[in-house]
Formats: sequence, C-alpha cells, structure tokens
Amino acid sequence: MSSSRFFLALTAASLSMLARPLFALEDWQPINAQDLKMTADPAHPEDAIILYHEETSDDNRNHRSIYKRLKIFTQKGREYANVEIDYSGRDFHITSVKARTISPDGTITPFTGKTYDKTIVKGHGIKYLTRTFTLPNVQPGSIIEWKYTEYWDDHSLYAPHWILQEGLRQKLAKFTFIPYGGSRDVIGEHGLANRVYYASLGLPKDARIKELRGGKMELEVKDIPAFHDEDLEPPATVLKMRVDFFYGSDKMGKPAEYWKEQGKYWSKEVEKFIGHSAAVASAARQAVTGSDNTEQKVRKLYARVQKIRNLSYQESNGLDDLMPEDKNAPKITAEDILQKNEGKHDQLARLFVAMARSVNIPAWVMRVAPRDETFFQVNLPSWRQLTSEVAIVNIDGKEIFLDPGTVFCPFGLLEWMRTGVQGVRQEKKGETTLTGTPPPAYKETLTLRVARLTLAPDGSLDGTVKFSWTGQEALSRRIDAVSTDQNGRKEQLESELTNLLPAGSVVQLLESTSWTNPDEPLSATFKVRVPSFASSTSKRLLFASGVFESVNKPLFVSTERKYAVHFDYPYRSIDDVQIKLPANFKIEDLPKTRLIQTAFSYYKSERSASGTTISMRRDFAIAGMAFPVKYYGPLRKFFQGVTAGDEERVVLMAAAK
Repeated sequence: MSSSRFFLALTAASLSMLARPLFALEDWQPINAQDLKMTADPAHPEDAIILYHEETSDDNRNHRSIYKRLKIFTQKGREYANVEIDYSGRDFHITSVKARTISPDGTITPFTGKTYDKTIVKGHGIKYLTRTFTLPNVQPGSIIEWKYTEYWDDHSLYAPHWILQEGLRQKLAKFTFIPYGGSRDVIGEHGLANRVYYASLGLPKDARIKELRGGKMELEVKDIPAFHDEDLEPPATVLKMRVDFFYGSDKMGKPAEYWKEQGKYWSKEVEKFIGHSAAVASAARQAVTGSDNTEQKVRKLYARVQKIRNLSYQESNGLDDLMPEDKNAPKITAEDILQKNEGKHDQLARLFVAMARSVNIPAWVMRVAPRDETFFQVNLPSWRQLTSEVAIVNIDGKEIFLDPGTVFCPFGLLEWMRTGVQGVRQEKKGETTLTGTPPPAYKETLTLRVARLTLAPDGSLDGTVKFSWTGQEALSRRIDAVSTDQNGRKEQLESELTNLLPAGSVVQLLESTSWTNPDEPLSATFKVRVPSFASSTSKRLLFASGVFESVNKPLFVSTERKYAVHFDYPYRSIDDVQIKLPANFKIEDLPKTRLIQTAFSYYKSERSASGTTISMRRDFAIAGMAFPVKYYGPLRKFFQGVTAGDEERVVLMAAAK
C-alpha cells in the first residue's frame, strides 16, 4: 500500500556493550486533577480514552513492562474495565499484574481479585493465552489503570514490536527498547547477528526514535488517533502505526542480499527434512502405478499425504498445548512423519515434495507470508514474515501450486490466505528466489442456493432449501467442522441459514453430504419455515426478491474510505428460488430484470412467473481480490446497485371475493 512506508535504520551501538540496568516504571503515575475532571469532546464523542500508555522492553533482563491508564466517559465505556491481555504461553509468561480504579472524586480502589487464563485460537491452529480480570467500581468519570510484566526464557531474545494504535485515542504513549548488550553471541533468524534494525510504519511526521547511550531506543508520541475498522479491510498489522525491531547481520541493510542468503539457509533446512529416505520412496511407489501419467501420480501422492493425521487442526488440549518446546529434541524428518502417520501443515507439505521427488517428479517447497496475518514487504528484511509452506510440482512442463498441509484442500487449490501472496521458493541446484503464488479466481469458488417454497395467505413461507459449496467456501466449512462432531456441524449449518432469513425463522437440517471428500461439492438440505416472510396489508402481500439477502447489512455505506478493500477471495453465488403463490392471490408487480456488469463484478437478478409460481434467479460475482482506495467509488456503486436490486419487492394482490 502507498501509505505503508517502511525504512531501515542502524543503531549506533553494537551488541557487545555491557548490559544496562532495567528501566523501571514508576509504581503509579501521579493522578492529574485535570484528568479526573476531563469529559469527552462533544465534537468527537467517545466512550473512553487512553491517557497514558508505556512499554519498556529489556532483552538483558528478558522482560517487558506494560502500563496503561484509561479515562471512562460513558456507561458503554465501562466495558473497558474487563481487561484482556493476549500472550503466547509457549514463549511468554505474565507476572506482577496490578490494577486500580480512581473514582471521579479521587477515591482509589485497588484491584484485589484474581486473574484468569483462558486459551483462545486465532486463525488455524494459532493458540494464545489471554489473562483476564475486571477492575472494580468503574463508572463514567473513573480512571482505570493496570500494569504487568511479560517475561521469557533466559536463553532467548525478543526484539519488540511496538503497536502504537489501538481502538481508543491515546493522549500520550512512550516506548523504550534496551537491546541485548552482553558478551554472548546473538543468533538472528538465520545466523550470527551483530546489529539491531528497525522498520516503522505510518508514524507521524514529527515522531522520531531516539537512539540513546548504550543502544537504548525511545519513542514518545502524543495524540495518537484511534484505529477504526472498516468493512473488508486488509489485516490490521499492515495498517496500524508500528515499529518492528530485528537482530540481524550487515546484510539486513541490503534486502536483495538478505533474501538470497536467508533463502539458502532455509532451503538447506528443508533438504535435511526431506532427506533420501528409502521408506518415503517405497511409500511413494506403492501409491502410484507404472501406467499412471505424471498428473495421475501427483494426484495419488497428494491424496496419500492428505490421509495422514493433520495435527494443525486437532482440538486444543488447553494450557498444555502452550508449554515450551523441547529445544534439545532431535530434528524431525519426512520419514518420521510418514512412520508416525501424523504431522503439522508444513511438515506434510515437505513430505509431499519428498514423495514426488522419489518417483522422479520435480517438486519444491515455497515459504509464504499468508495474507490473513500480514502483507509481504520485500524491503523489510525479516524472515518472520514467512510463516507457512506450500508445494510446487512440475507436471509435464507446467508448475502447479498445491497445499497438501491443509486438511480437505482439493487438488490444485491453495487455502485462500496463501493465494496471491509473496514468498521464497526453492529452485534447481539449491538456489531460491522471491516469487508469488497464483491469485485466486472467482470461478473456483461457487455457492449455489436452490429453494422450493410455498407462500401462505398470512405471509408465512414453507419449503426446502439446498445449499452447495465448492472451492474456498467448501474448504472453510470443512475446516471448521474438523473440531466438532455431527451435531456441531448441524448446528453450524442451521445457524448459517437462519442468519440469512428474517427473525423468527425455523430451520431444520435434513441432510449434509461430502464432508470428507474435497473433490465433491459440499451440500446441505434444509426444511424451513419463515413466519413473517411477506409483509401484509388488507389486500396485498409484499416481499423482497433477494430472499437470502434481505436481512444482510449493506456493505460500504460510508461515502469515504481510508483503507483498501480486501476480499479473502473472489467468488460467485447463484440463487435459484421458486415460490408457489397462495391460491387467491395474483401478481400485481414483478420487478424487471436488473443487470449490473463491470470489469470486476457481475450481478443479474431475473424474475418471471409461470402459472401460480414465481421464479427468481440471482447471479452475483466478485472477480477481484484487492481494491485500492481509488476504486472504492465504483465498488461502492456496484454494491449499492446490488442492494437496490435485492430489495426490489414482489407485490401480490388478493383476488376480489
């Protein structure tokens, strides 16, 4: 994005300097009488504001101190008294949690309750802990504040990531980083590190990172605006003001050299994993036959790997899943995964490549930056951008990208967050290059909704609805279903359809098929009753022609847009609806066909009648994935036209008695 400007700077001090004492936060910041009297700005009403935010990271003492002070303005703002602190229980630990409430009259109520940990999952298999607690006696006009320390293993360094923006406006924020200054060698992402770099995103023009004596760095920023979400925006990590620090070598100052060198380190690691295993080769030969052509062999190997138990989608075992890994454990190989018949996403991708190579099919691994987390920045030399791997195979001169590590992913499809992204791929002779994965196509993903319904004179609607999903729509539902049972799948599907119908609708799943066969459409058939589908007057019944869209919140209501529009993937949806009319009603008004077509989108709504049945067909497609702000106007206009078409009403007139 044009607004995402990264730059690099080298610290003045090397990492060989002696450790500095820990910078200690004051016990509590002084209570300011003006802050106690402070009220919300009528011109910019808000529920709360962050008066002060301070973070200090010290890699010599292996911990980070966080301090926050908020002013509560409204009853709704009292929700901020429920504090949640996200952290990785595998690498980090929380201690020394203190909190208090200052009433408008200055009375202080210390927090004396308990804090609790709960496991949460963000994305597929990414587990975190959340430390939660609730401050007492919070009311409009109160000030609340809390502080805690986050620490990590003595043998690890974690250069900080300063996220400046939050959901609230901040009056003052102060950040400090004290890099490691001891005598031990520092090993960076791939090799010996002798420098600290930082990259900033979106800082105010007058904000400067001060490089102080001993390598300590400070940033103080006033009046930080709140970060407000927009419909279908890119990941917040690429939009919020932030500063990221890295330990690295001199080559980090030259991104092209950095990616080339780090790619070699990574490729060597991949090759060690793949190895030259007789067991892997034997399993590959057993999966194919001599008469198979290249594509048939690749498909059979892909199916073989997909049958292996995928640990990335297993149910969480709670806090035990977040225990630190055993760093002294032997390195896992492709043969280990095959023999254990279980592995994680990237391990399965590598095993697939190993099996393909063992039957003389050219294959490579590619490591990518999934776009549900971030957007790859080539000028930001951090390997941590790349967090997931896919496979590439050469089938008769054509390269195909595959995702064997994603459960139930159809052959030839990548899960959406790995499509249209950048990364590092293996090449021949151990070389690596920066390249991209194929962008998704709208024809790959289709939702088909077929409804056969009967309308009663009182405006109620009864009948059956059948849904069918392919591509990303089917894959996402299959993945969600991995962590539940038959009853859970039933509840999910019924809830999905219920949310598309007017309030009070009753939905019953009759059957669902092809949950474990990614080569077939996923389908579900429902029995439905909608008590208040049509609005009634003394002589008429009226209902929206967009049966499954009438209750949806319109997208892109605002006339202005700050961030680009980012769809997870292009898609197409088709509705085929037939409604049998009440015997004593006839059609008074049936909307005409509406067609809206652009270079990036398509919408057609057709309505027709035959005897006592109305047929309505809706065809919708978004062919693009990312739309810069300059295209927001045409995109918004298209969606406004779609909304208008879906809201067009069918009018029925009661026959004269």
